[in-house]
Amino acid sequence: MRQWLQDRRDRSGRRLTHALVGSIIGDLDGPTAVVDEHGRVGADDGSWWLEWGVGAEDRWRVAHEEVAVRQSRVADAPVYETWMRVPGGDVIQRVASANDGLGKVLIVEFENASSAAVAIALAGRVTGSASIGADADAVTLDGVEWIRGERPAGGTVVVDGDPWPAVVAGPDATRLRLGPVDNPAGALILGLPHRQAVTFVVLLEGEFPTRPVGSDEVSAGWRSVTADALSIDVPDSDLGEAWNRILPDLIVQAGSTDPRLAAEAAPALDIAGLVGEADRARATVVAAAEDGTLRGSDAVAALRALASRDLRAATASGLEELAGPLAVAAGASLDATTLDHVARALAAGGFVDAADDARRLEAVAAGSFVVSSPPAVAAERVLAVVIGADVNDTIELLPDVPVAWRGQPIDVRACATANGRVSFSVRWHGDRPALLWERRGGADSVEMRCRGLDPTWRSTEREGEALLAAPA
Repeated sequence: MRQWLQDRRDRSGRRLTHALVGSIIGDLDGPTAVVDEHGRVGADDGSWWLEWGVGAEDRWRVAHEEVAVRQSRVADAPVYETWMRVPGGDVIQRVASANDGLGKVLIVEFENASSAAVAIALAGRVTGSASIGADADAVTLDGVEWIRGERPAGGTVVVDGDPWPAVVAGPDATRLRLGPVDNPAGALILGLPHRQAVTFVVLLEGEFPTRPVGSDEVSAGWRSVTADALSIDVPDSDLGEAWNRILPDLIVQAGSTDPRLAAEAAPALDIAGLVGEADRARATVVAAAEDGTLRGSDAVAALRALASRDLRAATASGLEELAGPLAVAAGASLDATTLDHVARALAAGGFVDAADDARRLEAVAAGSFVVSSPPAVAAERVLAVVIGADVNDTIELLPDVPVAWRGQPIDVRACATANGRVSFSVRWHGDRPALLWERRGGADSVEMRCRGLDPTWRSTEREGEALLAAPA
């Protein structure tokens, strides 16, 4: 499979002068691009990026120069839509990443929700030296088709530098070639009647799709991936909605080639029951561990990712072989919580001597591990509200329930813990909460608690219903 765009970035020296700041989009193989608040899309290293503009009846509007632009996420998937105000309504841009197994592409859609026809321009820009060309069908980069419109363009632009003066000048669909030059840009311009849409496809790797793919299909695909995962329905709607967005972001992060990012995604995905997605992250972690490239807190993150599989999926991760080398590589960064997870995972697998070694290190560990990636940080915050930290033979439900939640229903489904998968609900009888729970897996002796509602209640039953005392 060709990786021409990545290879071209490597040849250009991977300059960072135009790197965008925004939201990550990607597919099951990992991150593919960054979308900023104006709908610009680009490589995380700034080696290439896409800009867009709308030619309305009064003037051209370039999205990243406009104030009347707003952005939202589509159906909780890593799909973003950016709305630009024009006379008579809005033009909506939607961006998604698609992968059919033969190639990776960006889908860039434009919908004209205004009352008049407009022109749409999508410009691809490159940092460093490259050859660029354009005709009515596509923009080419170093001789390879890069940006395609779903129908022939009415105008094409190829320049060295800023493409927008040439776009505004109203070019026709001339076949153009330029380069190699520094910082080239190429654009396609299509007319878009009112209440209609048009799609551009941007090739990142491999081949263009053999059939049309839209942002709706991409969003539906993400919903199917997360359909059976941990669900959280709590009175704080922002928290529940955040969790629905966090899951796809973690899945994208699991495909990162950065072992630290991959490692941080794995434990939260295990808790969500998405072990297969977490295993994609662990494959990167294991490869880096075997190469001996992990040090300090990166090695700690790797230990957590491996121990998580043994504890929550009850399936061996290879921790017994890598625990020793990773502990040495972690050095003073080792923390007691990580070593507790490692010791319990090793003991569960029957590796008693290795577990004892981890316990001895735990007794003197002085490190402190902090998750750094935004999706993993957000996942920690959400999960801490509904379930406590893993402790031997204890599951803590709702460790701290806000007063504002009292009297309102709570539902948590399919939460994977080190002591089995747990689902529970809370309903209210006056001022007293009724807790319904079910646990699959883990030892019979595991104790359930719910100190956020009733500090006195506990049970070792695998399923049941209890009317708790009224919260103080």
